[in-house]
Amino acid sequence: MAEKSQFPPRLRLILLAVLCMLPSLGEAYAIFWGDRHGMVGKALRDGLDFWAGGFLFLHHQLPILFNHTAYQAFLEGLYGRLPYHLWSYPPSYGLLAAGFGWLSPWHAVFAFDALSLLALALVLRFAGQSWWFVLAMLTAPASLESLMEHQNAALMTALLGGGLLLLARRPRLGGTLIGLATIKPQLGLVLPLVLLRRAPLAFAYAVLAALLLAAASLWAFGPAAWTGFMHYTSPMMTRVLLTGQPPEFSGGLISLFALARPLGVKAALILQALTSLAAITLALKTRSVPALLILSALACPYLHDYDLLGVTLAVALLIKDRLATGFAPGEPVLFFLVWFGPGLLPWTPQFAHAVPLVLMLLLASAWRRGGVPLCDSLPAPPGPPVSSAGRSRTPAPPGSTAPG
Repeated sequence: MAEKSQFPPRLRLILLAVLCMLPSLGEAYAIFWGDRHGMVGKALRDGLDFWAGGFLFLHHQLPILFNHTAYQAFLEGLYGRLPYHLWSYPPSYGLLAAGFGWLSPWHAVFAFDALSLLALALVLRFAGQSWWFVLAMLTAPASLESLMEHQNAALMTALLGGGLLLLARRPRLGGTLIGLATIKPQLGLVLPLVLLRRAPLAFAYAVLAALLLAAASLWAFGPAAWTGFMHYTSPMMTRVLLTGQPPEFSGGLISLFALARPLGVKAALILQALTSLAAITLALKTRSVPALLILSALACPYLHDYDLLGVTLAVALLIKDRLATGFAPGEPVLFFLVWFGPGLLPWTPQFAHAVPLVLMLLLASAWRRGGVPLCDSLPAPPGPPVSSAGRSRTPAPPGSTAPG
């Protein structure tokens, strides 16, 4: 009889998870070093935009927010020379950011990061996932990358992934969460028709939540906020996508569009459009939450490494299933690469072009044994049990030493 492995499966998974964290921890040290050596503005990274957008929305300084020269001057007046910065979200996201705009920049981003992780943990627990599952998600490389960039991937995964996991048992809550995810609409392109066809009640709640969120931002900031978004922010982000400039915004893209852009913008647009259309069509034919999360990533032309946290959730769900039903040849390596990838990409950006292919392989794996788990609001067919494992003067920001 072959000698049993020295390490039980759970311990091996823990050791692998710790190994996957190492590149991100090295990046965290570099950020800490920059902050300690006077590069606070650069160390804040995307968190600077989150705080600045919230601060300017809160104080109704929309002319600064929707003018790149004034916006850059505002930030550099606080922290000196900085890379290119741009507010790139709809006013509904500004409503969220404004809730933290009264804090100093570091306090704002750390509070947002902590609450986003808490929201992800609570939603996953409410959806029936174990604490081990939750801990794995919170320490995944994609989660750490989002944390260090002070991005919104944890919140978006709570809204989209949690919404999908809750559709079967709580369609009203699931639909509401997905509707709130319109703060970053490009990540949910495949979901509206899925909800409309499979979960009409959830679709109605998603539409209601999205409309109420937009109405709240209109009430809070006035029509100028949405006018500025449509006439300045949206065209600016389209220009970034199509031209690849500035590289601070477009250099980290990992979508199929970014892969095909060297062939020409027209060819890249056609390929991404066909892929997005195929993803939307395929999403209508599946009830698998992992498959829907992967299709959402493939359909999105504006995708960064931290946006792969939704795909990481798909991998976690697949691993949970395979631990009970068995892995196919090559699946452990595939799952490891997808889990490890977001932490490696900042160090080895040349591998970003492999992401679409890896996502397609992962999609094939997600479909190998049918839906895991079901996201249909209708009763699921019986199956074998699976074990769980002239503007006014701009106020000085809190904590700022700059003159008012």
